[in-house]
Amino acid sequence: MSSLKIGDFYDMKFLANLNVANGRIFFESFKPVEKTNKYESEIMELKGSNTVKYTRGREDRDSVVDLTGFRMAYIIRDEKKTTVLTKDIETGQERNLWETEMTVKKMQWDSSSKGLYLIVQDKPKYEDFKIIEKYPMYFNGEGFFPNVGFKFIHLRLNGKVQTLLEGDNEILDFALDPSTRDIAIVERPENWDVYDSRIGILASGDGEISFIEKVKGGISNPVYDKDGTLYFLFCKQTRSVFESSKIYSFKDGRLLNLLEKFDISPENTVNSDSRMGNMRTVVPHNGRVYFVATVGGRAGIYRIGAERKLETVVSGDFSVDTFDFRGDTIFYIAQTSNLPQEIYEFNGKSRRITTINSKIERRYLKKAKNFKMTASDGEEVEGWFMKGGKKASILEIHGGPRTSYGEGFMFEFHLLNSYGFSVIYSNPRGSDGYGDGFALRIKERYGERDYQDILEIADYAVNSLGLSRDSMGVIGGSYGGFMVNWTVGHTDRFRAAVTDRSISDQISFYFSSDIGPRFNSDQMGGTPYDNLEHFWGKSPLKFVRNVKTPLLIIHSEEDYRCPVWQAYELFTQLKRQGSEVRMISFKGENHDLSRGGKPKNRVKRLEEITKWFGTKLFRST
Repeated sequence: MSSLKIGDFYDMKFLANLNVANGRIFFESFKPVEKTNKYESEIMELKGSNTVKYTRGREDRDSVVDLTGFRMAYIIRDEKKTTVLTKDIETGQERNLWETEMTVKKMQWDSSSKGLYLIVQDKPKYEDFKIIEKYPMYFNGEGFFPNVGFKFIHLRLNGKVQTLLEGDNEILDFALDPSTRDIAIVERPENWDVYDSRIGILASGDGEISFIEKVKGGISNPVYDKDGTLYFLFCKQTRSVFESSKIYSFKDGRLLNLLEKFDISPENTVNSDSRMGNMRTVVPHNGRVYFVATVGGRAGIYRIGAERKLETVVSGDFSVDTFDFRGDTIFYIAQTSNLPQEIYEFNGKSRRITTINSKIERRYLKKAKNFKMTASDGEEVEGWFMKGGKKASILEIHGGPRTSYGEGFMFEFHLLNSYGFSVIYSNPRGSDGYGDGFALRIKERYGERDYQDILEIADYAVNSLGLSRDSMGVIGGSYGGFMVNWTVGHTDRFRAAVTDRSISDQISFYFSSDIGPRFNSDQMGGTPYDNLEHFWGKSPLKFVRNVKTPLLIIHSEEDYRCPVWQAYELFTQLKRQGSEVRMISFKGENHDLSRGGKPKNRVKRLEEITKWFGTKLFRST
């Protein structure tokens, strides 16, 4: 075995959108391509333990299968248009059904297999100016919003299009009731906050929507069971926008919170820089709903029914990204801390089926050692550690803040480890997977208990893992970037630091981030108008004159989550005061550079990180 190299990134394959159709198993594979600086996407079929290409193109994606299991639809995207294609699964016959300049947000077969429902949106067409009338004016990954709304359409197999809904309300998601042909619609009305949405039933007969009462907040993953029961995730946001979502059922006008008594977090929030594409994480089956949930740095499959008995179905030292059923057998895509995504099956016990990422697996990838540290206040904090071949080490801080590190594959971590660095990563207060109390502990208290946990993890790494106190670096992105900025303004114990897509000024973040007003009023408390001293007190810029740690700043010019001027403000003051700082700004990239940016930019980012830490940490060690 040889060590991982930066160029091995082009051997990675990201798996998604696993579908079972009449016993046949389909999935999608995304691969970064150096020559084109794009991702090839292919629809594949699993045959035994082998995988074969199912559709012809290299940009095929977002496949959906009808209720009969005999028809598939998928799309091809390019810069100018989107093409919807259909394929007969029995005969293999393919045809182009529809071409559009609009962006296709979601697609699903109708109940009769005679057409498809789609959410579409016109692409912005800007010239020398923008007319902005809506808030938010932009959204990360989508850019400035055009002054046209969304459409919900029905596309028949003869190519005819019927518009069912259109206007200024943003249509976020939908699901079809197979028993009545009604449609559940998740939408965000114009001028609603970015964290708020509602869900209603679009009647198949009169086309009117009846919204479910008292359901306003974070709504996602609507799906119907065969008997007409609607399931969806709903975050009430009573305590915070970051409280855990719950699974609700809705049938015959009766709304039930199935997880009311359980402090568990549906969805996979385990960080990974090695996944992309659509992921099904809520699946009704045999009268119960199965779902992915994050528990302690791992994501497994759980189930619950009308009796509200929560059961663990598939769990272990791995993270499930998506799954589907063939009979009672579960097929799922999962990853671990030292193995990228592969396909597994579960029929009483789990069995790995594929070796799609065998090229990466053949590299020398260490299994991270799991540890638990008792913090100074008695709370248990979980972490992972990979020993390096040299003296230097790097502490990684995740974003969110309500996400987690754990049994997810991080190419970045293994690359740093292959360069000789020991890598430490953990789930301090604010992280997901340990209950609402643990996650919401930092609300309005950024830089307090979370900062203490991070320093105590660093102390633990020195005292219990045998690392050197004098040659440790720190890196983090998004909220993790905020924590890096905060840390270097409060201590000089780290020899070098990297801050990635970070927050430095809570006041300007409030006014300019796509989620700023709601996020910061929730996480900081109030607004800068009524709580200015607190907002400034939680801004790393207030403490930047204390910084003695060499700092690399990484940011993207089209990051609308943590706008690039957060980096500019930080860089300007560090330069003016003579601190050691370097900044790299990526044109055309957004907040998701490290996990979805252009392949060459992702590689360049990794090159800058490894070079910075190599220069600063290996010198005189």
